[in-house]
Amino acid sequence: MPTDNEQILNKDPDRQYEVGVILFHGLTGMPSELRPVARHLTKLGYLVECPMLPGHGAGHPELLASTAQDWVQSARDAIDAMSKRTPKVLIGGLSMGAIIATIAAAEDKRVDGVIAMSPTLKYDGRNTTPYGFFLFLVDLIPKLGRICYWTEQPPYGLRDERLQRQIKKSIEAAERGESDQFGLFRTYAGSLRQLEKLVQMWRKKAPKAKCPFIVLHSMEDSLTTINNPMEFCKTIGSRDRELVLLSGCDHVLTLDLRKNDVCNYVGNFVSRFASAKSSASKVSEFEKPTVSSQAVG
Repeated sequence: MPTDNEQILNKDPDRQYEVGVILFHGLTGMPSELRPVARHLTKLGYLVECPMLPGHGAGHPELLASTAQDWVQSARDAIDAMSKRTPKVLIGGLSMGAIIATIAAAEDKRVDGVIAMSPTLKYDGRNTTPYGFFLFLVDLIPKLGRICYWTEQPPYGLRDERLQRQIKKSIEAAERGESDQFGLFRTYAGSLRQLEKLVQMWRKKAPKAKCPFIVLHSMEDSLTTINNPMEFCKTIGSRDRELVLLSGCDHVLTLDLRKNDVCNYVGNFVSRFASAKSSASKVSEFEKPTVSSQAVG
């Protein structure tokens, strides 16, 4: 049976592409949360890869054994592999994936652009973990990282009630430490501490990220408020950046009720990096997004 990663990759291993896009999922997530965007970009003719981050796709012990450095290294490896198949490489991600993508872009000049969706610097929304102020204790008492956890509650970062019902049915399996197509919905303090360390790395490196950015975030995000994208845009070194604020959706933009608009915004952004001739033909294949947009100067 093909892995989730293989299901959303382009199938022709020998074809050379003009533009390649790497997308990273969030903490405790899965590549499947990126599938609508990946499929849209694939239909537009771009090479798309959605790697499984280290420690993900299994249970909590595997996730707890992975580190922020492991996650960033996987992005470095993905850029190396993608650069062999296409001259232009864009990277992006959802939530934690957007943080990983920015760090990689700051380190590697081969990255031409970044797509940041629901960038998560801090879980400060109304439906978030109570452990934020105490995570530093994990470094002093490592056992706490393996016994303290936060179980995500409805709406699970989604406004789509159909998906909420599907996730509800899978929560029992997730609570046993198992994973499914939606990922894990229990997050241990040890993994949250690694996210904090990732953000610390991001703060040091983000000012060196000079390539173009598009940043998408929901104004109704129940996990991360719009303070996150605002700080994100102020910190990155790029002057070519656009902040897109959406309504009618929640944190998981790529699966929620405005996913088509998200796909169109991302598709338009990626088309900037294709040749003028191919870009014009691709843009005409979909309608202009209806989401409100705010440029950041």
